[in-house]
Amino acid sequence: MSIGERLKEWRAARNIGQKEASAIFGVSYSVYQKYELGSSVPGGDAIGAFVRAGINSNWLLTGEGEMLLMSTQGHVESEVYNEDTKGTLDDFALVPVYDVQASAGHGSHVESELQTGQLAFKKSWLKEKGLQVGHLAIITAKGDSMEPTICDRGVLLVDTRVDKIIDDSIYIVQADHNLIVKRLQQAFDGSVSIISDNPRYEKQRLDPEQAKTLKIAGRVCWYGHEI
Repeated sequence: MSIGERLKEWRAARNIGQKEASAIFGVSYSVYQKYELGSSVPGGDAIGAFVRAGINSNWLLTGEGEMLLMSTQGHVESEVYNEDTKGTLDDFALVPVYDVQASAGHGSHVESELQTGQLAFKKSWLKEKGLQVGHLAIITAKGDSMEPTICDRGVLLVDTRVDKIIDDSIYIVQADHNLIVKRLQQAFDGSVSIISDNPRYEKQRLDPEQAKTLKIAGRVCWYGHEI
């Protein structure tokens, strides 16, 4: 289920239309429609508005947990939200979203790196994973070579501190002006296997000398996608 579908579910629970929802969140009707359609990803301001309206952002982003924050459970009909609800914003950190695509295929040219928005993550979860907000970025995957793990247009949370292979994980690899998302495995002799989770794509191997030129732009530590 996507963010847009979960917003529809929230509206259905409140028995309100899109125009009423957009008014509650303080966004235009057309922008809210894009959220539900999935053609636009809510930024930090929008996520903050959702939280103030009593929506559990963890549920909204991942589908995990309860739909509503504890402070609003059993009070779905109320249009008034108290200061305690606003205080829950302190539990979240905002991670920048960039207009950058990492190809899950044969490479995608980086035309711009402008920040286009923000997404909220629980500070406790980031701390548990050893992640620092100042070294995180959200970009988009393009292509199907990493399916079923990462789908086309999947959202990737990248730890930009990581510039070398630290385990057999998924990384963002920089090649000229292209970013590629792949699973990397390093052998004892220093060679590196570049692996696509989609079996239709062949595994690539870099010998130890070639592996030395491999530029890693970050490690993927979370991803989300529509079902």
